[in-house]
Amino acid sequence: MVCSGPLRRGAHVFRQGDDLKSLYVVRSGSVKCYIDSEDGCEQIVAFHFPGDLLGFDAIADGRHQSSAIALETTAVCSLPYHRLAQVAIEVPALWNEIMRAAASQVMEKQNHALLLGQKSAQARLAIFLLYMSNRFAARGCSRSEFNLSMSRQEIANYLAVAVETISRLFSDFQRRGILEVDRRYVKIVSLTALKDLALEGRVLDASNA
Repeated sequence: MVCSGPLRRGAHVFRQGDDLKSLYVVRSGSVKCYIDSEDGCEQIVAFHFPGDLLGFDAIADGRHQSSAIALETTAVCSLPYHRLAQVAIEVPALWNEIMRAAASQVMEKQNHALLLGQKSAQARLAIFLLYMSNRFAARGCSRSEFNLSMSRQEIANYLAVAVETISRLFSDFQRRGILEVDRRYVKIVSLTALKDLALEGRVLDASNA
């Protein structure tokens, strides 16, 4: 596994259409994966964080189906694809982790599709924030206070809603005592209320939640 120097925000790990050469592990920072449609629009399909593996989308036909770009200063390690068979034999524990990561990404894609197909904009944002809370907690960081590396526009794109709707919902969640928000800083004041919103419940005032 080869670990490179840090990538600056906006630098690509790989681009849509590139030949598969390596799988990549995010060491620090964060990455978004997106697809360029035929009409030139960008559709964000995933966000990745430390410990995540990138590049599985190219295994089927040898070309990356999406692009991966750093959202902030980010470090990644690469594992040459041609060495995967050797890794499976020599380092079975690492191979098991790769398979676990692949399965996890399949589940996340399924959950994302379900989210877009069945949930309201309010529930989508609540579920996204709970997901981010869990990701930060898994890294030993605060579950309730964190800085988002993605913009409102990127969140809106990922959740398939208008950016104006996302901005309005953040303001609404703050007004109702569910969140405290300052640009990309988020503090979850009422986890109970946020979970209720994720379940399409109605929360009139989270101050007592």
